[in-house]
Amino acid sequence: MLIWWLSVVGLGLLLLGWLGALRNVLRRADQPPEFTLDGRHPPDPLPDPPPSLSIVIPARNEAHNIEAAVRSALAVVWPGRLQVVVVDDRSTDGTGEILARLAAEDPRLVVIGGADPPKGWLGKPHALHLAQQRADGDWLLFVDADVRLAPDGPARLVGRAILQGAQMASGLGRLTVETFWERVVQTRMGAVIAGGNPLAKVNDPDREDVMANGQCLLFSRAAYDAMGGHEGIRGSVLDDVDFARKAKAQRVPYRLYFAPDVFACRMYSGLTEIWHGWTKNLFPALKYSLATTAFVTFFMFATSLLPFVLLLKNAALAAMGHPVDPTLVALEGALCVVILAVDGIGHRVNGYRADLFWTFPLGMSLIILLFWNSAWRIRTGRGAVWKGRVVEGRGA
Repeated sequence: MLIWWLSVVGLGLLLLGWLGALRNVLRRADQPPEFTLDGRHPPDPLPDPPPSLSIVIPARNEAHNIEAAVRSALAVVWPGRLQVVVVDDRSTDGTGEILARLAAEDPRLVVIGGADPPKGWLGKPHALHLAQQRADGDWLLFVDADVRLAPDGPARLVGRAILQGAQMASGLGRLTVETFWERVVQTRMGAVIAGGNPLAKVNDPDREDVMANGQCLLFSRAAYDAMGGHEGIRGSVLDDVDFARKAKAQRVPYRLYFAPDVFACRMYSGLTEIWHGWTKNLFPALKYSLATTAFVTFFMFATSLLPFVLLLKNAALAAMGHPVDPTLVALEGALCVVILAVDGIGHRVNGYRADLFWTFPLGMSLIILLFWNSAWRIRTGRGAVWKGRVVEGRGA
C-alpha cells in the first residue's frame, strides 16, 4: 500500500509539473520581452553616430555553407561602418576559392588564412584569435559558418545590448531543421538546453548560472580585450560558456537573448553529424562530471520517459490478461498526453512542425544516449572528432 501511495503521489506531482510546463508554453513564459529579440517589436535605436561593427566567421571545410553565411553578413543593414572578417582555417574542400571570389566582389570582406594552433590551443579559438586581429570594429560579432544573419539581426542584438548596458551578449537563434533526425533530436535538445538555463537566471549577475551560444557571440572591443579575448579560453571546447563564465566572474555586463529574428542556424545535417557534434559538447558542458551526467540523465528519464515506460508496461500486462491498477494507468496516460501536448504545442509556438510529437520518446532516448556517449568517449580518451580533428580527448 505504501508503494501504491508513493507511486500515486509521484505521478501526481509529475503531472502537475507538466501541466505547469503546458501553461508556460501557451503563455511563452520562457520568452520574457526584455530578453527577447523577435519581429514583434522594432530594433532598439543605435547611438548617433553609430558604432562600427566587425562580423567574424571561422571556416574549416565549409564549402557548402560559407557563401550563404558571408552573403548574409554582407547584406546586414548597419548604419555605421561594417566589416566582415573570415578565417579560412586550413580548408581542403574549396572554401578558400569561394572566399577569394567573394572578397573580389566586396571590399568589406577580409579573408585571412589559418594556421596550426600552438600547444595548448584548440583549433577554433586559435582561428578566431587570428581573425580578430584584423577586425577593427567597435563591436565584434562572432558567428559560425552555418549561421544566416537576418538583415536587421545585428542591429537588434547590438541595440538591445547597448540599451541594457551589456558589453557581451549572445543569442539563441532560430534552429533550422530539415531531416527527420534533426526534427527528432535537435528541437528537443534545444528545449532541454533552454529549459535548464532560464533567461532570467542566466541574466542575473548575482547568480552563477551561465549560458551562451557560440553561434552568436557579441562583444564590445573594450570588453573582449579586457577579458583576454580568445587567448584567455584557448583550450576550451565550450568557448561560449567559458566566455560567459568569465564575464560574470569579472563583472562584465552580459546578456543572453532569445533571438529567433537575429539569426538562423542549421547546426547539423543528419544523424551522423548530430552524433559527433553533441559528443564533443555535452560532457564538457557538465564540467566533465560523471556524477552530474548521471543526475541529469536520470532526471530526464524520470520526468520525460518513465511515464511512457510505465504505461507501456501496464498495457503489455493487460494484453496478457494480468490485472492492472486503473488509478496508476489513468495517471500514466494523462502524463503521456500532457507531455506530448507540451512537445507539440511548443514546436508550433516556436515555428516548427508539430506533427512529429509522437517521436518525443525517441528523441529524448537519443539525447540521453548522447550524454553518455560524450562522457564515455572523453573519459576513455577516445575523444570527440569534429571535421577531422580530435577536439576533446582527455582521459580519466
